[in-house]
Amino acid sequence: MSSTPVGYLWCGAAALASALSTLMIKFSSHAGPDWTLPRLAWLAAAIASYALGFACYTLALQKLQISLAYPVMTAVTMVLVTVLGCAVLQEPLAPAKLLGITLIIVGAFVLAR
Repeated sequence: MSSTPVGYLWCGAAALASALSTLMIKFSSHAGPDWTLPRLAWLAAAIASYALGFACYTLALQKLQISLAYPVMTAVTMVLVTVLGCAVLQEPLAPAKLLGITLIIVGAFVLAR
């Protein structure tokens, strides 16, 4: 099975859906510890986003080897979660995090070769 740009696009879409799901789960915790309607709405949106990501990842696996698709999707997800945490939640972006992002990107690039 040869890798294709379309497979990478599906991996990227799956990663984006997963990162957004994580952000929505975090937003649900801002609605309080109880199972309120706003919290359940955030969690339902996160589940829907995970389902979309699952569908995208399924399509990616049709185009890419699993030993390539999973590490790429996971790496992109970790980077997106870190960036979203900094941009949306004002989490600090320390030098160690920047180093970690760099190592993740380099690792995904090495796996892709």
